[in-house]
Amino acid sequence: MAEMETMGLAIGTGLAALGVTGPAIGVGLVAGKMLEGSARQPEHTGSLFTNAIIFAGMAEALGILAWLVSFLLFGKIG
Repeated sequence: MAEMETMGLAIGTGLAALGVTGPAIGVGLVAGKMLEGSARQPEHTGSLFTNAIIFAGMAEALGILAWLVSFLLFGKIG
């Protein structure tokens, strides 16, 4: 039974580590859209950059939470 619990924790750790890829894609999309918007309207570059930094930080916070969960689960294995 302990082997089954260890296997479940290992699978959960791997899935939580995969949770970091979603925010990475999100940050890339935010940066791309910010560049597209500043190319279309250069006079709004400052406000677009500010909003892009805020949204990238929010997306990155989710990645850090997924990373933390994976480390907490990994600590229970063994």
